[in-house]
Amino acid sequence: MSGQKRPMAPHVSVGDETSSTGKHEHLHMSITAGILSWNRKDDLRRTLDAVLALDLPGLLVHVIDNGSTDGTIAMLDEEYSAERYPALMVTKLPDNTGNAARNLFFKMVDTDYLLTLDDDSWPRSEADVLRMLRTMESDERIATVCAACIHPDTKVAETRGIERFASRGDRETGYDVVNIAAGGTLLRMAAMRETRGYDPEFFWGRVENDLAFQLLKKSWRIVFDPEAVIWHSFSPVGRNPYPRLRAVTQNSFSLLWKHIPLPFAIPGALLFALRRLLPAVRDYRRLKPVAQGIVSGWGGMLRQRRRDRRFSMRGTFELRHWFAKFLYE
Repeated sequence: MSGQKRPMAPHVSVGDETSSTGKHEHLHMSITAGILSWNRKDDLRRTLDAVLALDLPGLLVHVIDNGSTDGTIAMLDEEYSAERYPALMVTKLPDNTGNAARNLFFKMVDTDYLLTLDDDSWPRSEADVLRMLRTMESDERIATVCAACIHPDTKVAETRGIERFASRGDRETGYDVVNIAAGGTLLRMAAMRETRGYDPEFFWGRVENDLAFQLLKKSWRIVFDPEAVIWHSFSPVGRNPYPRLRAVTQNSFSLLWKHIPLPFAIPGALLFALRRLLPAVRDYRRLKPVAQGIVSGWGGMLRQRRRDRRFSMRGTFELRHWFAKFLYE
């Protein structure tokens, strides 16, 4: 692993005029924008240009490259030098470790908050970051604030309808959900350091759910703020849907075995397997990766049961809105 010298973390109070109350609010601007990159050189350039152009006092930017082989490193060295962008730090990993690479942010970031982004996502404006920050600072028990993740051209929102599965909340104050979008969420670093971070075994798929469950067990809140927007271009580069389908299917079972008591986990797993198999009637190419994911997911039950303490029966019942979303997706 190689990287530049870490910029000093600033702590700046800024006036926010975007409050719905119309009052001048002071927010604690101690944020690092953390971008995870892998083989999307052109997408990363677009994201970096947008993030570095944000007019946010003291904003730091940290890119972790997950072993790219497409010229990303050369592009970063040539176009984004430390001399030109002193607030930018780049960490270069030799291999792709999946979402677990984000755990380095938790170890290296000195700011109070981390705005976690993908290499193809960026805030719509400064006001959206401030909106997320204001929601975060409205309650010291909020661990994460997920924004609405929307395609900048089609305006299709991948987070559309999440509020239907909220346990409480409203559009102005945010909804309590079990949703962390790695490409568009503000994280409270004090809360993240109470967890084990992103599970390396998950690599990709359900890894944010796993992190959310860890936080809920510590009595932190997970919030969705639909009024804040992160543009997500959903780059087609590196998105082969069928291998990803196997991964998310397998990890869905792992999530249940790891965190949910068996009286809820077993029926949940059976219903989820049926829900995953039915679309294969229309697209036979789904059958093999889904079946492989189901087999490997069931096969990992005993090992996953030993990896974490599970929710209580009462705590699991309180996740009923998440179960509805889990089976709906």
